[in-house]
Amino acid sequence: MNMHTNIAGQIKVGVHYRRGYIQQVELISSRPVQLTRMLEGKTPDEVVQQVPLLFSLCRCAQSVATLTAIESLQGWKPHAAVIEARQFLLLAETARELGIRLARDWMPESKVIDLPKLLCWYAEVSNALSWALLLKPGREPSVLAYSDWAAELCRILSVITEADELQFKEAVLTHRRSHPVGQVVAELSETFKGIELGRGCHEIQMTPGYLGHKLNTDAFEFCAKPVTETGCLETSMWTRNRTRQMIKESELLAMHPIAQRFLALLLELRSLPQRLHQIKAESLIEVEEPGLVKVEAARGMLVHQLKTEISDQGERVRGFKLIAPTEWNFHPQGTLVRMLEGVRVPADKLKLLVEKLVLAVDPCVSYEVEVI
Repeated sequence: MNMHTNIAGQIKVGVHYRRGYIQQVELISSRPVQLTRMLEGKTPDEVVQQVPLLFSLCRCAQSVATLTAIESLQGWKPHAAVIEARQFLLLAETARELGIRLARDWMPESKVIDLPKLLCWYAEVSNALSWALLLKPGREPSVLAYSDWAAELCRILSVITEADELQFKEAVLTHRRSHPVGQVVAELSETFKGIELGRGCHEIQMTPGYLGHKLNTDAFEFCAKPVTETGCLETSMWTRNRTRQMIKESELLAMHPIAQRFLALLLELRSLPQRLHQIKAESLIEVEEPGLVKVEAARGMLVHQLKTEISDQGERVRGFKLIAPTEWNFHPQGTLVRMLEGVRVPADKLKLLVEKLVLAVDPCVSYEVEVI
């Protein structure tokens, strides 16, 4: 189990194992998908204040989604400086979340990232840009240190970012054990050699209007187990990076899928300093319709839909629906199940295989693996 147990609930992965095969994978979620109902009846300002208190992971992304949804309902369009600040915060949070995941769960012995420095860096950025997480903020007049912050993140991630593209590729694709990243890739490939996983789901694609239609009709059932017209899909570090050249080369070299997903995490972290330098080119926040917003968070696409009503008591939130990346990625018939069911695996590697794949898909909440 990981260490983020809180009111957000938990994913329990039950693995039915017989005669050397994974017969069935059951995903049981205790996630309170109707948690946002407790915010209904409150004013927009109250909702904006309380949303960050409900989420321990991707708190900034939750705030940005809520703010943008409310502002779109009120017909207010943020200034370009506000959008840039919010997008910078989203990428900074992605660096924080994925950096913690890498250091604590994938490379705990290597000190690949100085976590105290990373957390201090994020605290500095989030404090300086806290004005952008207000409802309908004005333009910040001061000069923002975007380039300095990006350069500092590059230094914090130096083990991943210091080598040029060719050196990094050589370390990873040739499993060079002298490099800490190459060593992990080598260990994953060696540990799971010969264990063939199934194919996961494709990335999320929806026809215009589909998301709004489902949220307005199937409501909380859809929020708990979202699917599109083509079925279960995935939104993750993997889907964001799977078309990159190094991933394609790793496939040609028959790198194990878990090692490939670890590589996707590395490539995402490696790209962040440059993306922060070019924050104006990002498009992480999308208003699909007034009140319905999609935000690209650390672990994938986050969806908020809010509805408000004006009465004698003023404006109040009358509907609040949310779909986190976990609901897409850990659907009962989703990527994890498709990749594991029917797989032949030695008993002594079974639990490790499942745990590593769960980490590679990366839930927003705590999880527990049980072999049945």
